[in-house]
Amino acid sequence: MPRRRALSTGAPPARTSSTPHWCSRPATRCARWNADLVRLGEACAALASAHRATPMVARTWLQHALPASFGLKAAGWLDALRRDLGRLDATRVQTRVLQFGGAAGTLASLGQAAPAVTAALARELDLAAPVLPWHAHRDRMAEIATTLGMLIGTLGKMARDISLMMQTEVAEVAEPAGPGRGGSSTMPHKRNPVGCAAVLTAAVRVPPLVATMLAGMVQEHERALGGWQAEWDTLPQIVTLAAGALRQMGEVVAGLQVDTARMRANLGLTHGLILGEAAMLELGSRIGRLPAHHLVERASQRAVADGTSLRDALALTLQSDPAHAGLLDDAVLDRLADPANYAGQSAAFADAAVQAWQSALAARQS
Repeated sequence: MPRRRALSTGAPPARTSSTPHWCSRPATRCARWNADLVRLGEACAALASAHRATPMVARTWLQHALPASFGLKAAGWLDALRRDLGRLDATRVQTRVLQFGGAAGTLASLGQAAPAVTAALARELDLAAPVLPWHAHRDRMAEIATTLGMLIGTLGKMARDISLMMQTEVAEVAEPAGPGRGGSSTMPHKRNPVGCAAVLTAAVRVPPLVATMLAGMVQEHERALGGWQAEWDTLPQIVTLAAGALRQMGEVVAGLQVDTARMRANLGLTHGLILGEAAMLELGSRIGRLPAHHLVERASQRAVADGTSLRDALALTLQSDPAHAGLLDDAVLDRLADPANYAGQSAAFADAAVQAWQSALAARQS
């Protein structure tokens, strides 16, 4: 009771109760999010390392583009999570600040004791003491929302990738199996991406909530009418959705089943057409880029028309042109036809992402 009476002096209950709710609880949860995020990142790092050179097709505009590695895809997830982790750390520091300003942000009723009371209250709540009361400046609350919004965007990207890779026609990965997980009550053959669905649901719901928090920054004078109150239901929803999405994605990635044989098989669906760029560059170094482009274009059209591989179609196209017959021998054609030879820096990028992640974790612990 003495503590409650002290808080009530010069600080209306509605002004003081918001401090631990809005500042302390979200900031404390940041530590939990960090732990969950680190676990998810470690799972992604394990995938990136294990599959640094596992060939798969990169897709642009939802279509086959060039060879890559599954490790590169996992590394992309990992590096985004590294940035999210840094933002969460920074947000925890920026937002763990006491809001205590009395009726209108002056603490006039506390007189000369105001600084001492503020400092004592900050210590009691394990918050930083503010430079001055900030009730009408909601950037700290908006920062929590936007940081979590970006995290959920990262998780949504991962969920979208994984769910697309789980399509029957693709079947390159699968969520972990378990009783009651991903099955269908009417179609027992189904393996639904239920974890991804939960994450994508959050990714759809959160952006409008973040927009509400940003809109609420436009406050009236020293105490807002409507904008502040709009946070009360909005921020808890963002926090809850973020926590749930992070846990769901952690379970998905930790138990992700990777079908490397299917990835390799899918690389061959275009019969080598995805290696047209490699062939064009090889020819371009010998006869110039434009003539090389025309030759590979003709070979690609022939491959599609005849239902043959680009390698064989290119060999026939070169043989039928006296000016280019024998330009590429069988050894070169075979090399160009192997997707593993045109994965670029996929493995190196995967290694770099894992190293950056490990360095970030080491820096946080130092």
